[in-house]
Amino acid sequence: MFKKLFSKLVFFFFFLLVIFFSIENSENISIGIWPISYKIEIPIFFLTIVSITIGVFIGMCLSLYSRINRK
Repeated sequence: MFKKLFSKLVFFFFFLLVIFFSIENSENISIGIWPISYKIEIPIFFLTIVSITIGVFIGMCLSLYSRINRK
C-alpha cells in the first residue's frame, strides 16, 4: 500500500515539474538532422514533453517484456 502511494506521489511530483518547466520555457529551438539541411522550429516544452512521453513508453514496454519473460 505504501509503495503504491509513494509511486503516485513521485509521479505527481514529476508531472508538476514538467508542467512548471513547460510554462517557463516557451522559446523556440531549431532542430535539424545532419545530412538534411531542413530545420524545424519547435517550442522547448514540446520537445521536453515528447521526449518524456517516449521515455515512459519505452520503460513501460521494457517492464511488460520483463514480466512476460518471468512467467
